[in-house]
Amino acid sequence: MGGVTALTTFLLMVIVFGLLGLVLFWAFGIDRRAVPDYTGDDFGLLTEVSAVPTPEAADVLARRLRAARIKVTVVRRGGLHRLMVFPADAPDAKLLLRAEHS
Repeated sequence: MGGVTALTTFLLMVIVFGLLGLVLFWAFGIDRRAVPDYTGDDFGLLTEVSAVPTPEAADVLARRLRAARIKVTVVRRGGLHRLMVFPADAPDAKLLLRAEHS
């Protein structure tokens, strides 16, 4: 009789842990996010609006964008200083930077 109880307990534990495993796999098992960017070229939500060769030029352009209340981040990558903004601000930022060059 003791063997039946041990077998029943074992089977119950297998079922409980199996169900727990299925629930955890359902919740966390399949990572649907994009593959991480290990090259350093992906800046998440930010979009590049300009790239200049010197930090001074990047600082001047960043100040112009900030004066227009556009949040900007300057990133140095590949020998260039890139001005990055949120996609919603990209058209205004490009227009402002283009108007400054005209």
